[in-house]
Amino acid sequence: MRNKSIYLLLACVCGTVAAILASQWLKAQASGQNVGKTSEIFVTSVAIDIGEKITAEKIQLEQWPEDKVPEGASGKLAEVDGKYAKQRFYTGEVVMPVKLMDENWSTVPKGWKVVDMDASGLGIANLIQPGDRVDVVGFFDKGEFIPRSGSKTVFMGIRVYSLDGDTTRRVGEPRTKAARNIQLLIHENDKNAWSYAQELADVKLNLASDDDHTLEDGSNEAAKNFVNWIEDHRKAEEEEEEEEEERQRQLEAEQEQQDNEDQVSTKPEVIEPVVEGFTMFKLVEGRMLEYWILPGKLPVLVGEVGELDEPPEESSQDNLPVNISPNDDYQQLNGEGSPFFQPPTSNEAR
Repeated sequence: MRNKSIYLLLACVCGTVAAILASQWLKAQASGQNVGKTSEIFVTSVAIDIGEKITAEKIQLEQWPEDKVPEGASGKLAEVDGKYAKQRFYTGEVVMPVKLMDENWSTVPKGWKVVDMDASGLGIANLIQPGDRVDVVGFFDKGEFIPRSGSKTVFMGIRVYSLDGDTTRRVGEPRTKAARNIQLLIHENDKNAWSYAQELADVKLNLASDDDHTLEDGSNEAAKNFVNWIEDHRKAEEEEEEEEEERQRQLEAEQEQQDNEDQVSTKPEVIEPVVEGFTMFKLVEGRMLEYWILPGKLPVLVGEVGELDEPPEESSQDNLPVNISPNDDYQQLNGEGSPFFQPPTSNEAR
């Protein structure tokens, strides 16, 4: 009897254990139907530093349970191959496309340049990491190049190249000391915009989104608008100066003309002395000839008496020199030396 009781007790215990195990197995089957489903995602096969290019040799596909796959992970090679790391990846880390970039800002591309600015006065200096995008904003005072006072966006969404020359991106790591200088990556076409901003404004930085504001010529959209804003104002100023200079020249010319007219009107009139002539008569061969005499001139034959009522105009002989002065008594007009002398004829000689 005692042996039968022991066997019966053992059978009951074994049955109970089997029932519990069966129940747990059924529950596991009912609640874990998807435990076996997995997805392929890319993880790093080696450590990848910031700015390194993602290649097939540095990544590999792994099977991950679907409930363990991080949001944003990818198993498509086209989404990761050839891109650059925005931050450091450790071996076995999931390659997230959001942590990649199309261009490597950690090296200076052709046609770009790195500019430096003081970070001591920037409130967000401790929040900025290499690779972040920032807006450059300046406050300008009205002047020769600036049409009005106020703030103006100089750059939109340009890359932070480095902090104190260090291009390493340390996301989540505490910074041991504040950055003293920040280096920014700008296109060669925007160097004038940066020069204007540094010379004319107190420049500040604002964290920006990851949107790209690069135009077809490589310039930054805001930088190009900023330079046009300055150049349009400067052109208008030059045109206004030229118009003012032209008005001044016209006023000076009008004043000069008026001065000349006033000078002519006030100039004393010069009255030339009147030289008076007289008439002389000479009897020649029974004819009374009339001559017109001017001081210093040869006598001019007018004609016979009664033919002319007015003195004739001076002949071409007026320009011939003669030693006659207004004070002479004209005695030289008589005798053989006189221009009126005519030798007597043979009849008259008798």
